[in-house]
Amino acid sequence: MKKRNPMVYAGVFLATLLLFLAANWIKVTFFGEKENGEEEQIKGEYALKALYLEDEEGNSIFINLTDEYPFSGTIPEDGLFDEAGEEMEEEDLNSGDVVNIWGNGVIAESYPAQYHGISKIQRTEQKNQEYLEKFSHYLSELFVPKDPAERPHLNVCYTDRLGAVAVIIPEPLSYTWSYEEENGETQTVTTDVPHILQAENLTEVNKLSQPMDMELQFDESPQQVKILVWEDSLAGAFGQNTGDIPEGREISVQETDSGNFQFTAEPGYVYLVTGTWEAGTADYGFSTPATAE
Repeated sequence: MKKRNPMVYAGVFLATLLLFLAANWIKVTFFGEKENGEEEQIKGEYALKALYLEDEEGNSIFINLTDEYPFSGTIPEDGLFDEAGEEMEEEDLNSGDVVNIWGNGVIAESYPAQYHGISKIQRTEQKNQEYLEKFSHYLSELFVPKDPAERPHLNVCYTDRLGAVAVIIPEPLSYTWSYEEENGETQTVTTDVPHILQAENLTEVNKLSQPMDMELQFDESPQQVKILVWEDSLAGAFGQNTGDIPEGREISVQETDSGNFQFTAEPGYVYLVTGTWEAGTADYGFSTPATAE
């Protein structure tokens, strides 16, 4: 048998490899290459498979079907599509519908989780009964009718290099709140507490080295929000004497498209947030210490 030059085999291998790489490039460039899993990365954004749930009161939530946890998110305007890729209205989305959600992949660590960066949602299946039976309990667990005597809850949210963060402000520092009891009588509760600069154990939202945009998320949207600030060096400097405490400086607050309120936090300050509702007002306090130089 005639022996072949080893260079011939090397040439055949190289030609085969080049053909394979060229075919793979054509596949990815012109047809796209998708992963077999439920999560895939497309043009720098992440798609996840989720279930949409909605109760009779119009409260809604998504369930991540890969990791099976609930999260909230705003359906983007002009970004909702049906199975055929045609635009659809939010009211046409029904409880039990399965969707793919695209966005920046940044989900705030709260309960339920919060996905602020949703850019596109496409329905892939309507009213999946198996998923409804498995996950509909979240609706009754998350949307318990609120006690009218209960004050609104507040999360202060921001995004840094580590991801999205939601800091819970446990209770208002002070409030005046009116509510109607079951017998029809109206009750008004007013608390009398020290000034914010005299408050103890103020929640620390984040240590800052430079200004940062933050968002106030209430579980019940207020009619108005006002923010006053003081340098945190003044905290605890006045004892029980409120007469010498300087007035706070009011800062700008903008309402977002989602109904939350955005402001710019600065290092080394104490913040007093006053929300106004039909039922009354409530004051919330927190601080943003400056990082050590």
